[in-house]
Amino acid sequence: MAKNAGSKNTKIRRGAENVIMVCLALIVLVSGWKIYTIMRGYHEGQQVYKKISEQTAKNGFTGDIDWDKLRKINPDVVGWLYYKDTVIDYPIVQGEDNDRYLWTLFDGSVGGFGTLFADAATEAPFRQFNTIVYGHHMKDGSMFAPLKQLKSSDYAKEHPQLELITPEGKFHLVIWAFLNQPADSQIYVTNIHDKTEREEYLKLIEDLADYTTDVKVSADDRLVILSTCAYEYQDARYMVVGKMVPWKGQKINMSYAEPEDAETDADADADTEEGGGDE
Repeated sequence: MAKNAGSKNTKIRRGAENVIMVCLALIVLVSGWKIYTIMRGYHEGQQVYKKISEQTAKNGFTGDIDWDKLRKINPDVVGWLYYKDTVIDYPIVQGEDNDRYLWTLFDGSVGGFGTLFADAATEAPFRQFNTIVYGHHMKDGSMFAPLKQLKSSDYAKEHPQLELITPEGKFHLVIWAFLNQPADSQIYVTNIHDKTEREEYLKLIEDLADYTTDVKVSADDRLVILSTCAYEYQDARYMVVGKMVPWKGQKINMSYAEPEDAETDADADADTEEGGGDE
């Protein structure tokens, strides 16, 4: 009887071991498939944006954008953002809401990279006091992941500006402030038309910022706030605030229209004056 019991226990043990081995094999297969799917998504997203970015320059970034070509791919395009020595070299869109481009690539395909997009509520992207641009913080280092480097004020000194190209013209986006804020931060507001409110907004940024640079900013300037996930605590966000400064030689009227004048102002691009252009 003892021998039969031992044999039975051995069979049970071996059966359990086989079940465990099968389970481990399934875990490995599922994990491998997930990793493959993620890597394939990264590759496909990178290829989409590589192909699109090839139209910006043949031999280095020049800021010369073929807007007609881009609009044929996606009529929602409103700008292009470039940051030297990083992977940031992407188009910016504005959708009807802030959900679509979280998971939609510039060419309309579905992908985790999404697309850089201006806040849907913004009345006149890059033509008013502040414009908020969102982008994913991808684990492969793409999209807005490089903004993490700007946690260091030393990095900001070494890389003091991005380049923002819009149908209106070419701009340096000179870094003024870096913030680490929750997703419900008071910074996430746009269409600020009252000058006193604009001044209060600048003061709020100064109060909340991890640091500000020596860049001079006033309520009459145009600001761009670049926002991405921070992963430092739940719903944390990195924000980089930059001041728009026209490239040298760019004749751009840097005033921005109030809501009632927006249509008239948009038609008056030809009536421009010399803009400041610090290199």
